[in-house]
Amino acid sequence: MSERELEAILSIGLKQSYKKVVEQHRRDNQPLIFSENGQVKYVDPFTVAI
Repeated sequence: MSERELEAILSIGLKQSYKKVVEQHRRDNQPLIFSENGQVKYVDPFTVAI
């Protein structure tokens, strides 16, 4: 497997994971929580594009 093929497969996997997380948070009506520059951020999942 070449480096390019591996990057393509990983990219697809990350996109699928991202989509599933956003959909789950929309179903549960929970904010997405992440850290940016050491600060905790809360984001409404309905404002995030899938």
